Amino acid sequence: MRRLAIPVLFLTLLVGCASQEPSASGTSSASPSAQGSIPRPSSPAGASYTFRLPLAVYSYSDADYEVIRSAEQVLARDCMKDFGLSYRPAKNPAPADAQDRRYGLTDRASAERYGYRMPPRPETPKAKLTEDQIKVLYGNRSAPAPAAKNPQLRYRGKKVPDEGCLGAAVLGFRKPYEDVAGAEVASRISTASYENSQKVPEVRAVFGKWSSCMKQKGYDYASPMAAMAAPAFVRGEVSAVEKDTAQADVSCKERTGLADVWFAAESSIQKSMIKADAEALRRLGELHEKKLRAARKILAGA
Repeated sequence: MRRLAIPVLFLTLLVGCASQEPSASGTSSASPSAQGSIPRPSSPAGASYTFRLPLAVYSYSDADYEVIRSAEQVLARDCMKDFGLSYRPAKNPAPADAQDRRYGLTDRASAERYGYRMPPRPETPKAKLTEDQIKVLYGNRSAPAPAAKNPQLRYRGKKVPDEGCLGAAVLGFRKPYEDVAGAEVASRISTASYENSQKVPEVRAVFGKWSSCMKQKGYDYASPMAAMAAPAFVRGEVSAVEKDTAQADVSCKERTGLADVWFAAESSIQKSMIKADAEALRRLGELHEKKLRAARKILAGA
């Protein structure tokens, strides 16, 4: 996962295609697409600041996300059956522990082992697919080059969806529950609340306390974001200096209560912003619930 200098939470309605991308060897790996809603971890409340913010109720939990992904896979399986082909998606690996970086690095164990880098993701399972399965499952996405794409792709005389059975399942299931306007409102609030919270006097004061704490340990950074974005901590191998800096960072956050102060300030800002756009967010939440109910119905009938 790429680490962002400004960790904003983009809460959108669209859930990405948790698909299996084809490879030249005929193997595939199941992994969520970056398109759409960031799943909200089902971890204990204290484990995540981002997903305890008021706006987080308009995102999906990781369990919700898996329900939707599984329903999409059922629809893809049924589509494959129509072509006389079997399809059994590989199971997703157990999710890694959530790494919440909205207020910078806060996990001591991660700092000790990986510095500022994100921990490696669990190995993605692979499933063997025949050429015919790849062709029908992915449609023109399975073509090695744009020149090879065939707008009239057929299998055994039957037209294959341009985006394949999997893409058609995801897009077809998603469309009735799309709310671009609501998703844009949620994304705007998430971005603005994060940026505006840094201007709150209490947050600026705690940044100063954190910076003083870091100086006492031999590090000169004006804010946690500056430490995370240091070029030496973004590229190349993780060094002992990076690990030491990251551990000092976490210690100073704990000593000053920085994350709690920042979370409280941003929560207050989000509550006001949510109230101003209550109707748009209400519709977004309703469509989320409808999509989940539809996904559970598909799974119940599978």
